[in-house]
Amino acid sequence: MLDLHVLDPVDQEIIKLLHENSRMSYAKIGEILNLSRVAIQKRVEHLIDNEIIENFTIRLNATKLGKVVSAFFEVEVEPRFAEEVGNTLSADPNVVSIYQMTGTSSLHMHALLKDDAALEEFLYKNIYKLNGVVRVNTQMVIKRFKQGTGLEL
Repeated sequence: MLDLHVLDPVDQEIIKLLHENSRMSYAKIGEILNLSRVAIQKRVEHLIDNEIIENFTIRLNATKLGKVVSAFFEVEVEPRFAEEVGNTLSADPNVVSIYQMTGTSSLHMHALLKDDAALEEFLYKNIYKLNGVVRVNTQMVIKRFKQGTGLEL
């Protein structure tokens, strides 16, 4: 569990409630915490202003939306092309996340794709063709135990 000791107990509770349901109204949070809606709103605005809360979002079910292949890629890139390749791949709508990693000059990427044919097309038309790509290691997810949206409480 994430340690939120840098926040006061009320802010910690607000964060926990919003983490469980980011659509919960300030009035409902206030009711739970015995505070006014305005007090909760000011605290949330303060958390946003201080970049503790970065955004409010939803999590979509990729499978229900036709993206049944979840694949992770280790893309080894010549160092001078790492930035270019990273920016190009990050612009692809199939790419969920992409990070430059330590060690060999590599990019760690997660993509969601329609099917095996889409995976093959993605590899050949979107990755292999890029200047500086040396090697690609692809792994497909067979079972998900946990999926996060950032820091988990």
